[in-house]
Amino acid sequence: MGIQYAVNNYSSAMKHCDNLIAVHRAAGSGGPGKRSVEPSVNRGTVVLAVASWQAFIQDVAKSLRDEALAEARKAATGTRLLLAAMDQWETDFNAALEKFSTPQPGQIQSLLKRAGYDPRPHWTWNQRGGRGKPDVLVEPWHVEKVIFQWLRVRHDVAHGHDTITSLPILEAVRDPQSSAKLKAAPTLRLTDADDCVKFFRAVVRLTADGAAQHLGEQPPTWENPPSLALGLHVSNLKK
Repeated sequence: MGIQYAVNNYSSAMKHCDNLIAVHRAAGSGGPGKRSVEPSVNRGTVVLAVASWQAFIQDVAKSLRDEALAEARKAATGTRLLLAAMDQWETDFNAALEKFSTPQPGQIQSLLKRAGYDPRPHWTWNQRGGRGKPDVLVEPWHVEKVIFQWLRVRHDVAHGHDTITSLPILEAVRDPQSSAKLKAAPTLRLTDADDCVKFFRAVVRLTADGAAQHLGEQPPTWENPPSLALGLHVSNLKK
């Protein structure tokens, strides 16, 4: 297993998100009135996107583990104590992997740093400011904030909440045309589902490139390389 394998698995999983977005676009009537079916499709898209992100991190962790074990056991050939230590390290790593259930930044770092890789420094890029504004620098803390917010949305959906926590990542919350009631209890729009998918694809791309570099592998290839998109202007996030 390598990073390319993790990327391929992730790409296959995310096709279901693309399909759900396509279903929404095809089903949307464009007529007036409150929609009931489409928000459910959007909810499913977000849940699948977060699940695919979690599975990707687990695949990366397995790749890091396997490479670390191969190198260490090769270097420790004939050294009984080092081999025993590596066996224990593998047991501890696998236990941490088994317990990994919430793909939030702290837990991701804790898991992957067991094999010497910290993805956080790789979560940065330049992004267009939009509407005549200058480009902005997306920093790791911006990415962390957005991950936490999508995890919160996933939590609300998984627990069957009728409305979603009011968060800056949601278009209704940022939309100046939205009513105070809608801002306080937003529903998921197609734009939100699309932003979620694009965001996690961007972070997966950067995480995969960093992991490949860590392992001395070539950067993974993509059928359609993801663009780097946060989903909102950094000014909407508070440190």
